[in-house]
This record gives sequence, structure tokens and C-alpha cells, in this order.
Amino acid sequence: MTTYQDIQNLSVDEYTALWNKLREAREAQLNSEYGWLSLRSIDWLSDNATITIDGFPGQWTQQGNTVIYTPEPGKDVVNHGEVLTAPKEIIVDITADVNVEDFDYEGVRAQLIKRIGSSRTFAVRQRDPNSITRQRFAGIPHFKPDKRWVVPARYVPLPQWENVETSAVLGDLSHNETAIGDLYVEVDGKEHRIVVLQGHNDDSAWIKVDEKTGKKVYLDNRQNTKDYGFILLRDATSGKETYGGGRALHLDFTDPDGITYLDFNQTGNLPCAFTYFCTCPFAPEENNFDFAITAGEKTPTIIDTPAE
Repeated sequence: MTTYQDIQNLSVDEYTALWNKLREAREAQLNSEYGWLSLRSIDWLSDNATITIDGFPGQWTQQGNTVIYTPEPGKDVVNHGEVLTAPKEIIVDITADVNVEDFDYEGVRAQLIKRIGSSRTFAVRQRDPNSITRQRFAGIPHFKPDKRWVVPARYVPLPQWENVETSAVLGDLSHNETAIGDLYVEVDGKEHRIVVLQGHNDDSAWIKVDEKTGKKVYLDNRQNTKDYGFILLRDATSGKETYGGGRALHLDFTDPDGITYLDFNQTGNLPCAFTYFCTCPFAPEENNFDFAITAGEKTPTIIDTPAE
């Protein structure tokens, strides 16, 4: 694992080359075929109501914690590799952030999700490799990389993980995040504590089989993230040079004891900084800082707009 001293030993040109390599990988992932920039819509379901979605065949009906997707005859909608020929009933009993199921039709993917809301819980968002946002993406604005923003850090895991409720980009939603540890960083000679959260997984259909009932149970979006944590933070640039909802940093936990630095130059925008069709969590109160982190990504321009 790279150490703080390893980074300090790099010349300016060497560090800039490393930063450019990471930036290119970040933009490629963001703009991948079904990445965040492929989102083109989000439609919320209402209890005891049926809706159709522009650009995707079939009907969606919510009945409490159950959603029924009814395919349109003659339209080959695929789920788990098979064409649906009958309605699919999906039961999600847990109150959590769940990426439930993917449905594919002619290259477009409809992802059923469940979120924690006071007035709405289920939504369908479409991912389209030919979205306007993907087509017009021209990179992410950013501060010039500066090694001054690579700071010493030490990670202290929590003996017992803690629930942290955060607000969301959509005002009636909230997120139940999980604090897994604290990262202590030194900025301009002063130590600051940053709450580290359990990582998210954007894949759909994380399922286990209940041993007693034999029924399939949907799991939240924290599966397969044991070596991955992330930080949500706001600072004095938030809402000015950078996105108002905050920014994020990802941490590799394959060797937690080996974490010796935090590189604020890798601070990235949340997906909702690029599109209106996300449900991003905002930074917890503990991670609001009064100093300006003039490093990492700046506020991008949202290209697509929600339908009226």
C-alpha cells in the first residue's frame, strides 16, 4: 500500500502524472455504458397505483412493500437473462436503500430501487447508454492538483458500527448510513476527525434465501463492500466552487492499518451533481468543515433536465 512518505517523495511531475491517471479512470467509470451519466429519468411509484414510464414498455404497480411489473405483450423485456412472459411480483420488506432489480429492453435498463421516504419509497430509473449526458460529457472541472492537499492520516475503526441518518438530495428522503470508523487528518497543523461510512454497491438484486421459509430476501446496497469505505464531507467551498451537497472520497480498506494519508485531490462529486435522477445522501453533520478544501472536483454543469 502506498504511504504518505511515498507520495511526498514524488516530484511534482510524477504526482501530476499519477493524478491524471486516476482522473482518467474516474471519468471513464462515471461515463461507462450504464454508469451514472447514463441516467435519463426517475419515476416514483405511489401505493395502490399503476404507472407507465416513457420510453420503457410495461406497467408498474405498487402495493405496500410489493411491486408488480407487468410486461407489454410483444416486447422482449429481460430480467436475469430471461424474457419475461408474465407479471413479476417483487417483495421488499426491509426499510433500507435497496437496488432491487434490473429490467432490460433494447439496450435501455430500468432499475427498480427502494429508498427511505416519508411519502414515497419505490422508484424506477432508466439507464441509457445513448443518454444526452453521456453524449455531451466533456470532463469534470477541478482544482489544479497540489501535493499540499495530501495530508497525514490515521484510521481508527469503531469497535461497534453505528447508524448515522443523513439527509438526501430529495428533501422527503433520508439515508441510514453506517459509520465504521474515524479518520484523523492533519490540515495546516490541526487535527480533524472525519466519520468514515460503509461503502455502497450500485449493483442490483442482492438476494439471500431465508433458511426457515425458503423465500428470497432482498438485501441493502452495502453488500460486497468489506474492503471499501467512503467519506461524505462539506467544506467552505461547498455551494460555491464545489457542489453544495458535498463531495466524496473513497478508501481502500484491504489494509486499514496501512492507511497513512488522505489525498483531498481525489475528492469527487456525488452522482447527483451530474444528474437530477439520483437520490444521493448528503454529508453527516460531523463532516462539515469550516475551512476551504481547494482540491478535487468542482461543480459540473448538469446537462439533462427532468421532464415536466
